[in-house]
Amino acid sequence: MFFTIYKRRKKMRYLHVELPSLHLVWKRPGKKDWVCSVIRTNYPKPSALLVSAIMREAGFEVKVVDMKIHNQDTITPYREFTYEDGLMIASRKGMIFEEVNEEIRWAEVIGLTINPTSWANIALDFVKHAKSINPKIKVWVGGTDPTFRPNFYLKQGVDAVIRGEGEDLADKLLTNSSACGVTTNNMDNGIARGCDLDRSPLQALDLFKEDIPLWNTPIEGWNLLDHNIQPPIGFLFATRGCNQRCAYCTTPAKYGALRFKSLAKIKAELEHFKAYGIKTINIWDDSLSSLIKLGRKEHLLNIVRLLKSMGFAYEFSQGMVIKDLWDKQNNKPDEELISELFGHEIHNGQWVGCYAEYFPFEFLQYEDPRGAAQKLMSYDKELKVMETILEQGIRWLTYSCILGRPEDGPKEFQLATQRLNEVTAIIESYGAMGLPTPFMYSVFPGAKLWKTQPVKLNYEINEYPELYQLNATPHGTTFFTPGELMEAKKELEKNVLTPNQCKRLWSEGRYTWKKPVV
Repeated sequence: MFFTIYKRRKKMRYLHVELPSLHLVWKRPGKKDWVCSVIRTNYPKPSALLVSAIMREAGFEVKVVDMKIHNQDTITPYREFTYEDGLMIASRKGMIFEEVNEEIRWAEVIGLTINPTSWANIALDFVKHAKSINPKIKVWVGGTDPTFRPNFYLKQGVDAVIRGEGEDLADKLLTNSSACGVTTNNMDNGIARGCDLDRSPLQALDLFKEDIPLWNTPIEGWNLLDHNIQPPIGFLFATRGCNQRCAYCTTPAKYGALRFKSLAKIKAELEHFKAYGIKTINIWDDSLSSLIKLGRKEHLLNIVRLLKSMGFAYEFSQGMVIKDLWDKQNNKPDEELISELFGHEIHNGQWVGCYAEYFPFEFLQYEDPRGAAQKLMSYDKELKVMETILEQGIRWLTYSCILGRPEDGPKEFQLATQRLNEVTAIIESYGAMGLPTPFMYSVFPGAKLWKTQPVKLNYEINEYPELYQLNATPHGTTFFTPGELMEAKKELEKNVLTPNQCKRLWSEGRYTWKKPVV
């Protein structure tokens, strides 16, 4: 077993690889090709920054390669399969595998983080390539998909799967095959959760120095930042885990209950960012405002106060739980809380405070969205919260609608279209910019939905992982086949986005805004 082999050496060579992006195109007779995947290339996966630091702290010699951020115009097809009335052409977008051969030969261990299920075949193809170049190399994988489908990876050449959190596992991979969170072909030791976030090392920014100038994409946008908000963008987690238990989300099963970092730890991370010239922060937390329900409202406020006092511009790219922004006692938006979270000032030409927010409407297709997710509120209350945020002078809002639940049909798509356009009009009336981003209601391993299977899966996950994402679908609804559901989403996009926005989304897989910021 490889654990006993590795125990003999104190220093090992570890290569962390960020894989190329998935580029999925639906080709059908007599119709234009349609890109059914969204490309997000101009920022790192935050996990790569942390895992690299964890491995180095455990005594490894570490190198990193981000294959998706470089050679972004290079498209390498790797498979095609029948989908409804056409073919899906799956490609890798970014560096080709051969460009990493030198690093593969150098390494003794390769680490991959695979969060989206749709990238599973890209990962396995890379594993095969790496082992063909360096037959002695070992491959360890982590991330959301391997956490809940470890055997899929172990059966195809992966040596170990890190399930859940990896902070406490790097050294145990060398010495202890029975550690919680380490799964091999010989033993499954469950999912590791609950690590002390304050003990996590600082992100290994020094290993990414050449890439940092490329980190310039905020939320769902492209070349959005203006002269007051300067790239590069850093990525901050103040919490991990979630107490919401939404049926379609994998976070609670992967990370467990919500935990948070101390203010001293967050300050150290922000000082680390500043040392590398980073003044703009993407707050990546799944459920930051849930600190309020933990009785830690003051801690939440101290986080944003700290960001502002240190001169950072920031965005909430995963949004806030809308309910947490509502003053129940006075039955209105919590104006004082919202002002602190979303307010900003201009200091010496630099934006300081919040410039953007993802607003998680999520189920606009229902008169009462609370039936789909208890964390939501009635549409009229959600609009009041959003308008109070806009009153703080925020510049950009993205907002979603998750479509494709079993009961979704033409009526639901019509209401979603109407409301998305209403939301856009309200945002623009405040002089801000809005970007609707409709998503597919996807069934992911690790979510409650995966266990209950409320929809019939027409395309099996091991054979068609590329379809398990937010912009394609392996299933239909009571009213739609999978192909019809895709077409219904495309028609909705046609009615809520401009022709230029649709053209770029369907031909390149990139969201863009209506007009450039001036």
